[in-house]
Amino acid sequence: MGRKKSLLKYLILSFLSFILISCGDANTEKPPTSEVLKPKSDFSVAMVLPGFINDKSWSQAGYEGLKLVEKEFGAKTAYIENSQGAETQEYLRAFAAADFNLIIAHSGGYTSASKTVASEFPRIKFAVIEPFAGNNKNLGAIAFRYSEMGYLTGVVAGLKTKTNRIAYMAGEKYTSTEEEAIAFERGAKAINPKVTVLINWVGSWLDEDKAKTLALKQIASGADVLAIDADKAGNGAIKVVAQKPGVYAIGWVEDQYDLAPGKILTSVIQRIPLLILNGVTLVKQGRWEGKLYRFGMREKVHELAPFRGLLTPEQEARVNQIQTDILIGKLDVSRVN
Repeated sequence: MGRKKSLLKYLILSFLSFILISCGDANTEKPPTSEVLKPKSDFSVAMVLPGFINDKSWSQAGYEGLKLVEKEFGAKTAYIENSQGAETQEYLRAFAAADFNLIIAHSGGYTSASKTVASEFPRIKFAVIEPFAGNNKNLGAIAFRYSEMGYLTGVVAGLKTKTNRIAYMAGEKYTSTEEEAIAFERGAKAINPKVTVLINWVGSWLDEDKAKTLALKQIASGADVLAIDADKAGNGAIKVVAQKPGVYAIGWVEDQYDLAPGKILTSVIQRIPLLILNGVTLVKQGRWEGKLYRFGMREKVHELAPFRGLLTPEQEARVNQIQTDILIGKLDVSRVN
């Protein structure tokens, strides 16, 4: 095992050395998991991703955020995709050893690895894209105000349900998804005190069959509105909802209406690239202090997709009013954070 780890580290370091000395020649044959980018400034940002950059979900959005940082700041960038398990620490170390200014760990599952590596490289700044207190030094977090959209989707579900049973599912139990779930239940019960809320975890962000099974269980328990924050796995749950009369879904990350037209009440549109840009801006401006930095409706990094006539005008007006109350500070939903 030790020999394998040493070999992995050697290969990563060799690969990163190649990235840093290359000039981005269009004829250069590039490794499939990273890009050779011609440096435009002395500001450099690296990212480790849990999935692939074409997954049309969380990892692709993270990669698009990295490209936005490159565009806005002329940053030198690099990334590793589909990083799982113990190898994540090695990737983080390799980027730190290559002296990147900022290393972004684009998953709540990378928090532990980031803590370890950040303590080894105190001059390098690290960011986890997940609610996390940080170390008040070089390791901080960039996160949505998850309670905002959690609460609003709960309101939507509480208004729409006919059975007074609704459900929330997420890929894994992270701080972010727990915040969403708590706020979802609070929002639903604030608008409909009779409602019962089911909260479950798929156990995967990728396994569509697991999400299908969970959706069937939630529906069998009487839930007629399912809020689904499970990335690729969630597509399986949406397929189930599409086949069930009188059952609706709320999508997540992007507008998922096209996956089941007439069945998606709304979606939480998360502008992850803009979220990342907001966080990186703090680093670029010298304001990064290794804390938790949150962004939300006020910064326009997330919002609800159109309802497309699936709520009554009265229901839609109530959702919009609550949304306004949150935005102007009249309604505080942040205490679930």
